[in-house]
Amino acid sequence: MQEGLLTLYSEVESSPVHWLWYPYIAIGKITLLQGDPGDGKSTMMMNLIAEITTGGAFPDGKPLGQPQRVIYQCSEDGVADTIKPRLEEQGADCSRVAFINEEVNSGLTLDDERIRDAIVAFRPRLVVIDPIQAYLSSDSDLQIAGKARRLMQHLGMWANAYDCAIVLIGHLNKKEGIKGLYRSLGSIDVVAAARSVLQIERDAENMDVRVVHQIKNSLGPDGSKISFSITEDYGFQWLDSIAESCDEKQNVQAIECTTKTEMACALLKQYLIKGDMASKEIYERLGKAGISRRTIAETKRVLGIQSYRKMRQWYWTLSGGKENENC
Repeated sequence: MQEGLLTLYSEVESSPVHWLWYPYIAIGKITLLQGDPGDGKSTMMMNLIAEITTGGAFPDGKPLGQPQRVIYQCSEDGVADTIKPRLEEQGADCSRVAFINEEVNSGLTLDDERIRDAIVAFRPRLVVIDPIQAYLSSDSDLQIAGKARRLMQHLGMWANAYDCAIVLIGHLNKKEGIKGLYRSLGSIDVVAAARSVLQIERDAENMDVRVVHQIKNSLGPDGSKISFSITEDYGFQWLDSIAESCDEKQNVQAIECTTKTEMACALLKQYLIKGDMASKEIYERLGKAGISRRTIAETKRVLGIQSYRKMRQWYWTLSGGKENENC
């Protein structure tokens, strides 16, 4: 046997998986975010980039701690007139977001050493390639199993070596009636190499709402479904996870009220006692309980709920509000 060929597992020091966002995006690994064109993949990722670069929180409320750097490589939109304004709209700290200027560095591909060089120089916590299809040397690269595997191996090694998460954004193919894992564009090797696969779909009942499913997680249990909305009036907003929505319906049914006003009052207190909430989300929640916008607005006035604007969204707060025995 060749000396040094084998290593005993007993000689390997075990280490835990580190997460950027548990259990969706792992550090040192590849995550695939996929969906149909126009379903909000890039917008969702820009919102996450905003939270990461400002030390905010993820949609589940988990705090991020110190602001981190991000490389966001996107070829589908203009840098000055689209990408930067959209990042700023989401509240990103653009001094912590970098990209490889393709006007100077043309012909960039997934296994390009310039991507590795950029990671080494900038030391980001997250690298986003958007979309994966734009960074192939030929259309067949993802279709041929061997090529796809080698491409993903390069990225996986860089993610592991430089302690960053890599998210590849991809469009789904047009095949319908098959599992989401097999709707990924290209060879199944692409999905096989990704440790986590997130798929965005539009809600059948409300086309403004998108649902994020984790259809693969090789590192732990699948995460809950998470939803967000994109509207002309309110832009991008995270909504509740599906599991939380189900619990909420049970809570609504448990509240015994003789009028819609009493129900609105009870629910508003229940929500806002935990902290401030976006007005859009409040209207959506109470609307599902059959409460009209007029009743919600009147109950807001009776309770003395205050409004304030943050990051282009309106929020409601009970701070300074008043108790009302008739509500």
